Amino acid sequence: MEGWCSVEDLTQWGFAHAPVVMANEGHSGLTRCIRTREIGVRMIRAAHEAGVRRLAMETLQRPANSSPGPIRVIPPSTDGYLAQPDMRRLITTALELGWTLWVYEAFIDPGKEPAELASLQLTNWREHEQAKNLCQILAAAPREPLFVWCGNTSARSGPWPAS
Repeated sequence: MEGWCSVEDLTQWGFAHAPVVMANEGHSGLTRCIRTREIGVRMIRAAHEAGVRRLAMETLQRPANSSPGPIRVIPPSTDGYLAQPDMRRLITTALELGWTLWVYEAFIDPGKEPAELASLQLTNWREHEQAKNLCQILAAAPREPLFVWCGNTSARSGPWPAS
């Protein structure tokens, strides 16, 4: 189609203009659009050509030493997003290119009640914590570009509305 750019062109344009590019996949629980992750693989390859070597993901868990990274091997998992072959392919693509993985997920106490986990207050707190974690990753290596893979509306700016 005339006037449209490829995902590769858009990714390279993004990194030519900013040190951080965020991609947002849609999912509902473990139901997801596999095509989105296939596009993510293409974005990683294009970002690699633009000099990117770091991938931050909210689906990753912090290593035992509590640092956000670098993680250089695909995390083992038998359930959740990390067990899905398309997510593993996305992560493996980055690792095979020599990238490092970085965790930016907020630590949520596993003892929280289900109603509290679904609250707007917790959602806003989580998004704020994730933004702080990304800022720390960026501050640790400010000259290194960062590709951020997030889910649902995490790339949305600002707090969620109260209603």
